[in-house]
Amino acid sequence: MLKKAHVGAALAALALASTMAACGSSSSSSSDSSSSSSGGSKKLNVAFVAALVNDSYFVTIKCGAQDEAKTLGVNLKWTGPTQNDVAKEISAFSAASITNPDAMVLAPFSNTGFGGAVRPLMKKGIPVALSGETLDPPDGLITYITDFLSGGNSLVDEIGRLTGGTGTMAIVADTTGNKTDSDRYTGLVPLLKQRYPNLKVLSPQYSQNSSARAASVTASLIQANPDLKLVYTTSGPEAVGGASAIAAAKAGDRIKQISFDSSPQQITLLKEGKLAATMAQSPYLSGQLSVRAAVDYVRAHPKGGPVPSSARIANTPTMLLTPANVNTTEAKRYQYLTQCGGTQGGSATS
Repeated sequence: MLKKAHVGAALAALALASTMAACGSSSSSSSDSSSSSSGGSKKLNVAFVAALVNDSYFVTIKCGAQDEAKTLGVNLKWTGPTQNDVAKEISAFSAASITNPDAMVLAPFSNTGFGGAVRPLMKKGIPVALSGETLDPPDGLITYITDFLSGGNSLVDEIGRLTGGTGTMAIVADTTGNKTDSDRYTGLVPLLKQRYPNLKVLSPQYSQNSSARAASVTASLIQANPDLKLVYTTSGPEAVGGASAIAAAKAGDRIKQISFDSSPQQITLLKEGKLAATMAQSPYLSGQLSVRAAVDYVRAHPKGGPVPSSARIANTPTMLLTPANVNTTEAKRYQYLTQCGGTQGGSATS
């Protein structure tokens, strides 16, 4: 579990990274940047393009972005596809870019395909901050992202506790080639083999971010592996499908499930005891900080000019949620939202 003191340290580092993203070489930059909360003389327009606008993870990013835009006194245009389709997000990004925004934020599913869209905007003087995913090759002003490799690796002890270090463990993942998803288990598997040599870890099976496919994949794994003790599902749809298959096989007593993310459905599974643990991200914070970085940069550079592309990354905090802590105030800050304006806020900062 991420202790509160660790959250504070992470937030301090993130605030520093955001400030660094805004800094320019002239002495006037700091004074322009410091005026961001007062709104300045011009109401800036920020376009925010998300990969899947109706998904709870991205809805939570939206809530953080909107709250920060209100605080900074800027206009925020939120847009993106309603289907998990990289081509459609690229199209949405292109459409938003020709509206002449002062700054943009991009929250992609895939880290490829955006190079030809982001680089021209940066050269034109429009900063593009990134939320939740890096670009390959590196591009943009700064990226606020979960350290997926560290988050996945930190599940080692939980897996050892749940399996006793023996039996078989399955991994039900999203798709091949999705680094955001694969980082959640590529570092974890070698650690498990080192720590628990008697635990058999099966090769990842893929369900294309579909609960129905995840249920089918998990059902096949249960049937083929009588000594299956644990299923690790790497995102929300996989977790829902995995839980469905385990329940259908009446195997909940012998097969446990852990996951990544904290969608409303995953929180329900935790409370029902159908999910032993899940690693939650802080998308609300990512939305806040990415908007802040983009706006601060514009205000720190009133004369415009090309924006230097950067590989800078600021990692947002995570927290391991379990049935024992899911109802705590701290845990609720990491639970994803389906709409904005609730009392929970979804933020790791509140």
